[in-house]
Amino acid sequence: MIKVVQHGVTAPIGFKANGLYCGIKKSKKKDLALIYSEKPCLAAGVFTTNKIQASCVVINKEYLKDARAQAIVANSGNANCMTGESGFENSRAMGLAVARALKFNKKDVLVASTGVIGKPLPIKKILNAIPELVHGASRQGGELAAASILTTDRMNKEIAVELYVGKRKIKIGAIAKGAGMIHPQMALHPPKHATMLCFVTTDAVIAHNALRDALDQAMQKTFNTITIDGDMSTNDMVVILANGMAQNKKIVEKTKEFRDFSKALEMIFLHIAKLMIRDAEGATKFVEISVKGAQTHEDATLVSRAVASSNLFKCALFGCDPNWGRIAAAVGYSGAHVDPWKMQIYLGKELVLRNGGRVKKQAAVLNRVFAQKNIKITVDLGLGKYAATAYTCDFSTNYVRINSAYRT
Repeated sequence: MIKVVQHGVTAPIGFKANGLYCGIKKSKKKDLALIYSEKPCLAAGVFTTNKIQASCVVINKEYLKDARAQAIVANSGNANCMTGESGFENSRAMGLAVARALKFNKKDVLVASTGVIGKPLPIKKILNAIPELVHGASRQGGELAAASILTTDRMNKEIAVELYVGKRKIKIGAIAKGAGMIHPQMALHPPKHATMLCFVTTDAVIAHNALRDALDQAMQKTFNTITIDGDMSTNDMVVILANGMAQNKKIVEKTKEFRDFSKALEMIFLHIAKLMIRDAEGATKFVEISVKGAQTHEDATLVSRAVASSNLFKCALFGCDPNWGRIAAAVGYSGAHVDPWKMQIYLGKELVLRNGGRVKKQAAVLNRVFAQKNIKITVDLGLGKYAATAYTCDFSTNYVRINSAYRT
């Protein structure tokens, strides 16, 4: 049984965290966070597939080649992306300062940044704050760290769960941020085949391949199914640290313990992913796009993401206009196998498209569906057995207001 517990990233044994204001944000809200483990950790990460990548993404992929890390330091208010060679120097300097303060190997400190692209990182302010950041880290500091990575978010995003592996209790904790520039398409590095940041801790003893595969599987089913505005970030990452301090029997692939761990991780990620949609910039509605009857899982995913990413559909959601034609159009350009004569579309429980044409409904009935705060759209392609779900929100005038003046 998976049970939700308190304290986010510091719920697992051996983890400490802190967050504070170091001078990056004009608002004077917290903007520098630290998470670290008392003992070295196995580590894995997934990163944005955007070809423009922030220095922290490039550096972390290099540092994680040995599958180890012990700390994460993250700033908000500045993405430190497209800032030239000095951006790389500043990312390394931030990590190195934490490594020296904690007496860790410099490559065991991962770095993350989020905020405005193209603006030099005020590294002196960060370096001056690191001694206080490290000194104040504690088992109670998870909430401070969660607050310190936010940008346009209106709420902290954190969760922790516990479950048993054999007779040993293990915990998994996470904090995240993301409210805009969210259209994650992340992959493991090296690959097996948004700005959103998510930092995960666990005290489980787990094989590295199992840790990577659990992370990949959970991410594909959750973060890679959401979109707020269709813009893929340069800084997206999800990083997990496992210090093994729960002393459970090692979790390996193709076992019940692995399935239980993967299920718990997926539960955490889905909870956070939905929080991101509900906290989206200017959003007034939470929308689930359920696709079934596809020939392949890829087709189901293509359709769900296309509908969720349709700007016209998202505007109609905000205006409470049940314009299902915009849904049908998105299905058509998704790239999936589609037969318009077999496809059905439901707004809530109301069937609106069948046999290639509309199903007559009273306008008031459909208007009531789109007036709700939580809306489910179902697309049945009628071609196969595969399904997929995506999550999105509406586009509001407030979204435009926020993003028309984000930098200034």
